[in-house]
Amino acid sequence: MFINWNWDMIVKKREDSFKGFTNFLVFDIETVKDSKMIEDIGNERERELDENNDFLPIPFHRIVSVSVLTVKKMGLEFFECVSTNDEKTAVEFFWEKYIQSFDFVNMKDPNDGQNKKHISSFPVLISINGKSFDIPVLMVRTLKYISDLNESIKKFISIHLDKFDNWEKEFPKYSHRYTKFHIDLPEDIFGRKISLKNLCYLTGIPVKEEGEGDEVLEMFKNGDLERIGRYCSEDVLATAKLFAYINQHLLYRSYNFPDIKFFEGIEPKIKVLK
Repeated sequence: MFINWNWDMIVKKREDSFKGFTNFLVFDIETVKDSKMIEDIGNERERELDENNDFLPIPFHRIVSVSVLTVKKMGLEFFECVSTNDEKTAVEFFWEKYIQSFDFVNMKDPNDGQNKKHISSFPVLISINGKSFDIPVLMVRTLKYISDLNESIKKFISIHLDKFDNWEKEFPKYSHRYTKFHIDLPEDIFGRKISLKNLCYLTGIPVKEEGEGDEVLEMFKNGDLERIGRYCSEDVLATAKLFAYINQHLLYRSYNFPDIKFFEGIEPKIKVLK
């Protein structure tokens, strides 16, 4: 039956729908081509793409930097980045920070009465084109190291892939295109792939001062991992500011996320591992 809505009813419905979203993980990755993989198994088309410096299929992207910014209950939890020659380290770093973005509480298991750690809050992922690139790359490249990752990370990767709650009433479906627990700003807000640079230009948010995405390979060849980390973290901070701007002006503060001024002057902790 159709309901007649007034503004107060709409606001109340939003509050009821989004009040459980208290944790947010803003993230970005930087990659270079996996030259060995191209050499070992690349087909004619993939080798041609490589020679022409065109965009390669997802599996051929080697992760060299990961930056994450987590907000919990309107406060900054951490803003950290790792840049490294060791891709396994980058993969582990992402999943460890992913786990740290959850909230937990110790309570009795209703099945056996034992005290156990329970998830009390799931993080909402915030990204730029993360549904079509960052997460697929992270998942595919994780596959290379999965047998060597610890059991805690493996458990949370499986949680990331769970699909048993179709309507996400109690549990997220992170890997579903229309999940409520991953806001890919271009896709979910504007319905198209749009660059961070373009969106930030329209909102007056500084970005890309450390370089451009097509410069990452050259930075990597020059051993400038710290600069890659700064570039990756700059994108994460700009993404957080962009979401704050969108939440304030387009979504009328539907999410419990800080305003853009909150992020002014925040600096990442960048770890370089050669």
